[in-house]
Amino acid sequence: MKEHAINKEAAFMKELIVFGEDYNRHPSSSQHIVNTLQHQFASIQWINSIGLRKPSPSPRDLARIREKLRNALTVTPCRDDLPPPFPVIHPLVWPLAEHPLLRWFNQLSVRRQLARKRHLRVVWAALPSAVDYLDALQADVVIYYCGDDFSGLAGVDHTRVKQMEERMAKRADLILCASPALVGKMSQLSPQNTHLLRHGVDFHRFAAPQPDPYPPAPSPTQGRYKVGFYGSLNQWLDQTLLCELAAARPEVDFHLIGRRDCESPLLDACDNIKFHPPVPHQHLAQYVQHWDAALLPFVDNAQIRACDPLKLREYLAAGCPVISSNFPAARQYPCLVSVATSQQDWLDAIDAFCHLSQQHRLQYRKTARQHMVNESWDMRGDTVLTLINSILEEKQTCLPEFSII
Repeated sequence: MKEHAINKEAAFMKELIVFGEDYNRHPSSSQHIVNTLQHQFASIQWINSIGLRKPSPSPRDLARIREKLRNALTVTPCRDDLPPPFPVIHPLVWPLAEHPLLRWFNQLSVRRQLARKRHLRVVWAALPSAVDYLDALQADVVIYYCGDDFSGLAGVDHTRVKQMEERMAKRADLILCASPALVGKMSQLSPQNTHLLRHGVDFHRFAAPQPDPYPPAPSPTQGRYKVGFYGSLNQWLDQTLLCELAAARPEVDFHLIGRRDCESPLLDACDNIKFHPPVPHQHLAQYVQHWDAALLPFVDNAQIRACDPLKLREYLAAGCPVISSNFPAARQYPCLVSVATSQQDWLDAIDAFCHLSQQHRLQYRKTARQHMVNESWDMRGDTVLTLINSILEEKQTCLPEFSII
């Protein structure tokens, strides 16, 4: 029976095209999942971000345009120093094009950079704007991966994004959502095809013991406590809260690792808030494993209420105690994550974790890793592959002309 199932799976020779974030700009959930599937497809082609915002003359957007042009015209190294395992395409497209001529140019630009279709073509769309390219790509199976509440993103044309998401829901054979809130939203558009696919974790990378990257303290009595956060420093970070916590606990260093995508004058004024440049994903564990606590200090908005942060499971796989703002994803692990609803809650949790005994810290680490070992990206990839093959079997049954090789 097992051999029959394997042969049945092998009958579907398939190729995958991914519309995702820029590969290795910061490893996304799409990147993690697709990496686990690379041996299940005859070929994979990754299309870097086609955008969700109309360009403006702002310095940030102009710099992004220059980066896109440079990437399209030259071969650039990956930010994580790890070569991608499949071709990565840097499309020259105009984001959210409305004029028919611009949309035609976008489709032509993408199609010309792709290899010719040879097998059943599965399209993984992590951006609703990919709906404008589906016809040009001759997609046999369309998966919409809804990893974020795009209608809550700052700077996005919410009306256009909502329209594209509605069109995508009609075209998609499968809708995968990273949180129950997103399932509720997308189920209103396509109740039969919508499934929950929570984020996973690269368990072994974060659980394997790593050396301490911080310089040793002059003496045990002079060591400072360390709490931290990694990720882009953006508008969803509660800067006021961080500044208040740093002022209330001058003996604690607050380490922030990542790109600074917004102004942060409040944080700049705090002596014990330490900024660090982005760290390659494969090196993050050595920092978080040596923090006394890891933080998720987010503001309360629609985007955060619908999110499922990748770093939450990474923190836990690393065995680091977690303190978080109050939002649904943080409440998944009530025995492991201290959810703070007030400044005093935050301070109490910081104090408790900074003063954990070695025995209690080891017990926390063991318990956290026991929870995370069954939430790997490999397991998420297996779920996705099962769903894809089920769709292919159903299409073959319903449509005799649906060809397999």
